[in-house]
Amino acid sequence: MPSASGQARWGWLRSQGLGLVCGFGTVLLLAVGSVVLTATREGASKGVGLDDLTAFFREPSPVHLWLYLLVPLAALYAVNTMLGTWDNVARRWRAGQRAPSAYAAAVIHLGFLLALVAHAAGGFLSEDRGPVLVTTGWQSVPGFGEVRLTDLAVDALPGGMPRAVRAAVEVRAPGGEVERAVIGYNQPLSAGLGARLAILQEQGQLPAARLASGEARCTLAQGQSCRIGGAPVELLGLGRVPGSGAPAALLRAADPSGQRVERWLAAGELLALGGGRPLALEGTGPEPAVLLRVRETPGNPWALASAVVLLLGAALLWRRLVP
Repeated sequence: MPSASGQARWGWLRSQGLGLVCGFGTVLLLAVGSVVLTATREGASKGVGLDDLTAFFREPSPVHLWLYLLVPLAALYAVNTMLGTWDNVARRWRAGQRAPSAYAAAVIHLGFLLALVAHAAGGFLSEDRGPVLVTTGWQSVPGFGEVRLTDLAVDALPGGMPRAVRAAVEVRAPGGEVERAVIGYNQPLSAGLGARLAILQEQGQLPAARLASGEARCTLAQGQSCRIGGAPVELLGLGRVPGSGAPAALLRAADPSGQRVERWLAAGELLALGGGRPLALEGTGPEPAVLLRVRETPGNPWALASAVVLLLGAALLWRRLVP
C-alpha cells in the first residue's frame, strides 16, 4: 500500500487544479500558434502544418517555441486526466456505485484521452506516399490496388475555377474484386477506417495513349506504366509519324528476348512483348485525369474511436441528468 506521504507527494498530478492549468495553457499555446503560423507562412512556417508535426522538428525554429512547449504540456495533461479519472472511478466503485450513468464523466475523459492519442498519431506518424495520376486506364495506387477513372464532372465558377469535382472511379483489389467510388475535394478515397486516404489534388485533361493487347486495354499518360499482355509497359512520350501524321507513342517494354527496349509504336503497327503477345496502339488524345495524393493517416481510426466514446459518455450523462 502506498504511504500517505507518497500519495500527497504525487497527488498534484491528478488534481483538478493542474487539469485547469493544462487546459488553459493548451488553449493559449494553440491561439499563439495560429497567429505565428499565419504571420510566418512565407518564412519559418512555410511547408509545415498541424497535420504533420515532424516538419516542426526537421528544421527547428525559435518561432515554433509554442509547439515545443505544447507537446510536453499535452503529455502532462494526458497523465493528469488519466490519473484523475482512475482515482474518480476507484472511489465511486468502492462507494458501491454500480449505475453506468455514475461513470459518464469517466467515459468522456476516456474519449478525450483517445482524442489526444489521435492527434499524436496523426501528427507524428502520418506520411505522404506520393501523388498518383489516374486516367481511364487501370493505374496502381499504393494501398488501394488499381484504380481507373470512369467519369469526371466539374462544376466551375464563372471565372473558370472549379467549385466542385465529382470523379467516379473503379477500384480493383489484388484479388480482382471491383468496387465503385466517388472522389471529390472533400471526399477522399478511404481505407482502414480512414487510416489511408487518396486525396483529390488536381483534375483536368492530359494527352494519353490507348494501348491494347488482345482483350486487355490500358490508357497511359506520359511517365505512367501498366502491365498489359503479360509484361510491364511504360509510356515515355507521344508524337506523330513523319509524313503520314499518324499518332505514335514512345514505349519502354521488354522484347521477346527479355531486354527492356525503347521503341516508337505507331497506330496500325504491332509490338511483340516479352510474353510473345502483340501490343497495338489504338490511338492518342486528351483523356480526363485526376491527381491523387496518397496519405497514411493512422490518427483517423483513433479519432473515430474518440468520437464514439464521447457520444457514449454524453448519452450516459444525459441519462443521469434527465429524471
